[in-house]
Amino acid sequence: MKFQQSLQYNKPSDVVIQMFGDPTYFEGKFQKLNALAFDVMEQSRSGDRFSIKMKLTFPLSVPVPGFAKKVVGDTTTLIEQDSWDLSAKTGTLSVDIQGAPVTAVGQMKLVDQGDGCINEISWDIRCSVPLIGKKIEKLIAEDIQAKGADDARVTNELLANFGS
Repeated sequence: MKFQQSLQYNKPSDVVIQMFGDPTYFEGKFQKLNALAFDVMEQSRSGDRFSIKMKLTFPLSVPVPGFAKKVVGDTTTLIEQDSWDLSAKTGTLSVDIQGAPVTAVGQMKLVDQGDGCINEISWDIRCSVPLIGKKIEKLIAEDIQAKGADDARVTNELLANFGS
């Protein structure tokens, strides 16, 4: 399933991309987004390239049918990798939900708008479960869209103090 998402930030892209290349941003962000666990698995910076791979655990936030609740549990663990070309202000966000045949990949681009900027994300979600895969993809897409507002709010909070 493909869809577009736009997250608006209160600072220009030059400031936002600096923060997106700082590993401490991710720790602060996921702490404010109530991650139950946060572990940096890998991170690298080489010239204008920055990448960070994290293992995150969150309370389950999508509706799960009763029969599946025993299998799924009350939390979701995922592996997220953010990779940025800091000079082009473009990146890729990959999410692998542990224990689920689901992948989500977002192609990101920061675009200045007024005094701030927008992170334009083109998502592609895939679920390999026969018969119900499309329904699961739709649930994941709705969850990503719902969480976008919180992500932008927290990023803007962190931007307010970034570099000061």
